[in-house]
Amino acid sequence: MNRLKNSKSAFLLQSADSPIDWFPWCEEAFEKARKEDKPVLVDVGASWCHWCHVMDEETYNDQEVVKIINENFIAIKVDRDELPDLDRELQNTVSAITGESGWPLTVFMTPDKKVFFGGTYFPPEDRYGRIGFKRLLLEILRLWREDRKKILDVANASSSLKITFNTLSPEWELIENSISSIVSVYDFDNGGLQGQMKFPHPTVDEFLLAYSYFTKSDTERKLALFTLKKMYYGGIFDQVGGGFHRYTVDDEWYVPHFEKLLIDNAELLLDYIQAYQFTQDLELFDAINQIYNFLLRDMKIEGGFANSLDADSEGIEGYYYTWKDDEFAEALKGEDIEYWSKFFNLRIAKEVEGRKVLKRTIDSRDLLKVYSFDKLNEIRTKLLEYREKMRKKPFRDENLYTYPNTRIAEALLNLYPIIGKGLNEALEIVDKLSKVVTRRLDGGKEGLLEDYSSATLALISAYEVTGNDKYKDLAVSISQNLKNIEGYPIDSPNESPESLRLKSLLKISLLTEEKINVNIYEGSPAFTSGILYNVMSFMKGLAHIVVVNENDGKAKDLHNTALTTFYPLKIVEIMDESKKDYVPSYMRSMINYNKGTSRAFVCVGNKCSMPLTSPEKLRLYLSGGVM
Repeated sequence: MNRLKNSKSAFLLQSADSPIDWFPWCEEAFEKARKEDKPVLVDVGASWCHWCHVMDEETYNDQEVVKIINENFIAIKVDRDELPDLDRELQNTVSAITGESGWPLTVFMTPDKKVFFGGTYFPPEDRYGRIGFKRLLLEILRLWREDRKKILDVANASSSLKITFNTLSPEWELIENSISSIVSVYDFDNGGLQGQMKFPHPTVDEFLLAYSYFTKSDTERKLALFTLKKMYYGGIFDQVGGGFHRYTVDDEWYVPHFEKLLIDNAELLLDYIQAYQFTQDLELFDAINQIYNFLLRDMKIEGGFANSLDADSEGIEGYYYTWKDDEFAEALKGEDIEYWSKFFNLRIAKEVEGRKVLKRTIDSRDLLKVYSFDKLNEIRTKLLEYREKMRKKPFRDENLYTYPNTRIAEALLNLYPIIGKGLNEALEIVDKLSKVVTRRLDGGKEGLLEDYSSATLALISAYEVTGNDKYKDLAVSISQNLKNIEGYPIDSPNESPESLRLKSLLKISLLTEEKINVNIYEGSPAFTSGILYNVMSFMKGLAHIVVVNENDGKAKDLHNTALTTFYPLKIVEIMDESKKDYVPSYMRSMINYNKGTSRAFVCVGNKCSMPLTSPEKLRLYLSGGVM
């Protein structure tokens, strides 16, 4: 075994018995490179990444490749889930040099940590139109020995590549232009953004929904809904077990790479919840239930949720999720095979490794003419039971990373008032948090910006749902770490650290009455939509909803209505007489006003509503948009 054997990272442990003398990312590796005057090879990947496995199994097990690397390079393995900040830096630098980014990321560096070349997947020999790794390694060694100036020139130039983002003051014209920019790259055939591959962009959907809410324009709501429906019907959505794969290799949301990430499903759950709150659409309701079922069945572990599921199982990409005709028929023995084969597009399905990918071809209105949603769930259960019985599940990375776990906690807390499930699992995560946020829930290195921001958001959600002040107090305490820093603003397409930070501080500002500075970052609106959503919400007004409980049995419905009615950025607080000495004066007046009946107040900016005493009035008021 090499130096990876003591790592906590699932990705690094998978190479612990590799014939290559791998180091983890550490100073020892670069010190050895300096002493021996060797270039450094860095391989960045993840346990869920199909092409990372291919490169590990084919390229890094090739005897000639192993010999060349062990004798001439210092080799380092990096788990992008463990070191996302380092991954971002290396991805940006390699992209600037060669135009490539993604995983596996193959990086060549000098002993003083300057990048001089890189790319993604390299086969051992020339293949797929790509240079073979042996040839590449030998060419780099030739330059290192014979023409090092060329390498150092590139390395020095890349080290001075500091990615900066200009900030712009928020103006409504920028919001309008950003919406127009997104619409210009929208795929009107398949939903989502145009491209040969399809990644979900939850922040784009949320930005469109919020814009539609504030402007009363129905177009943007329809675009967001069209995307969410197309994904729900597509192969990117696990039609049997629920939950989303990371992306598809086509533009139809059809054939995915089959990895499932906790962070993706957390953000998509939040995305679908917002859309459901806005539309009350039954297919979106089904989607959020299916995501929930997947999370609790396949990702829940002791202490929180696992980080990811691998794309491969039994050595075949997507094997666990794909079907042969006879397997499908055996699983649904006694059912209307003809109908369900058509429903899941089995007869003309696209294939991966000779096996079929399921997608929906019959919409729910037509389904309900023949069968019910209960029958659909019965069919899903039969297919799932067959799958679990006959196939080995994909590898699960059980690292309890704080950032995806606190994002899933936030999502479950938003889901709980809708379906009445998920609260205990969310609070199990939130109750592990303290003033110092670590990269893993169970301790270790201090957290990054995304860890602190997502922890703050989860704590705020816990306070909103439970009314327990301990969650608010800890959220306010943790948020102090966010005030004087700025983070990476580009959605990747996961919501950017800077967007999470800004959202956290905006919500905290409603609880503490502190003012914060808000800027828009210059860049492609499709990849800064997280920040644009927050800035637009700030410009139009955050909603502060206060429910006063008079113990008459009516506050619960008011509270639930406040939590489940769509408003782009809001805070919900529930309180009673016992809290009047601990709240700002304007909230004290709410507690003292119109006593005897539970009531809700909605404040946007410096304007508050009269007391609203019924859920219907509260829902109607919130649905009315800007006051």
